[in-house]
Amino acid sequence: MIVTAYDNATLPTADRLEDWRDQMKRSLVPSDVTVPSADGFRASLKSLDMGVAQMNCLSLTPMRFYRGPKQIRDSDAEQLCAGLVVSGGQAVSQYGRDAVPGLFDLVLYDSSHPHHGWVSDSGGVARNLVAQVPRSLLTLPMNQVRDISAVSLTTRSGVAALLAQFMLRLSQDAELYRPSDGPRLGTALLDLLSATLAHELDAERALLPESHRRVLLLRVQAFIQQHLGDPELSPGVIAAAHQISLRHLHRLFDQQDTTVAASIRRLRLERCCRDLADPSLGSRTIHSIAARWGFCRPADFTRSFRAAYGMPPSDYRALSLRPAVRARSAKHWAPTANDPRSSGAQDDRGPGRSAPRDSQEDA
Repeated sequence: MIVTAYDNATLPTADRLEDWRDQMKRSLVPSDVTVPSADGFRASLKSLDMGVAQMNCLSLTPMRFYRGPKQIRDSDAEQLCAGLVVSGGQAVSQYGRDAVPGLFDLVLYDSSHPHHGWVSDSGGVARNLVAQVPRSLLTLPMNQVRDISAVSLTTRSGVAALLAQFMLRLSQDAELYRPSDGPRLGTALLDLLSATLAHELDAERALLPESHRRVLLLRVQAFIQQHLGDPELSPGVIAAAHQISLRHLHRLFDQQDTTVAASIRRLRLERCCRDLADPSLGSRTIHSIAARWGFCRPADFTRSFRAAYGMPPSDYRALSLRPAVRARSAKHWAPTANDPRSSGAQDDRGPGRSAPRDSQEDA
């Protein structure tokens, strides 16, 4: 994924506003910008190019923006924009409607039609995430999407919550993704945005079958993550919660080259590994950590852990908490062929920690 960054803090104060206008023409929707005071104006931007979609992470001091017929004639990529308010305030007016979304609310606007709005900082900088997708790639007709443009959309639950979480995670982990991840992440963003629009318009049947499948899989995976500590979590419980058949659920995971039970077990073991390697949890017993993540029977946990990591959990904990190992991990740790942590990629489990291998037993 291609990530580009911009910050006008390095420029002379007098040049910041005009430079930001030029940056908007290159990276965002070209608009006219006015500010209360050019002396204190600050703007930074991180743009994530994902092929079919783009996401921009913005930090701004107060400003007003206006995009009228002239700007549209001069430059229009025909994009639908979805803004997520992370801090501060924002307002967007379009089609005769005014939206003032709250924190973590979404607001949509169309680059091909006039709109205006403002950004406020509430005593600091305002932070917003803006996803931009070509209107031609949406499966819903724009005359329907227009009905929910410049309207505040809550992200507290449902598909909109998945979209907001996905956008936030993209902004936090942008530098960790490989270039080849970009198109896949862009497709996921497009699917989630399309599903959110369909849900808000009660038009889910307009989604393409493949978009339905990917969005359903994301919902199922989020449900599993939220209920890992429940020992009753099972394929039957997951299928019932999403009103699908067991066969449909298993077919979703077959296309991921894994099984439902193996996915649950892998995620539980990852959480256990994280806790076992956490010095602040050193007083907790191994069995209490296992029980926290849904392993009720110590023998089953030890067997699954050994099958995945090649050692019992007690040895893993001792190795992870060894001061010398922690120091190497924090600075310039070089893996060795015999170190079980040497084959993993850096992710949210920590640098160099290997992901567990799926065992042949069901969770």
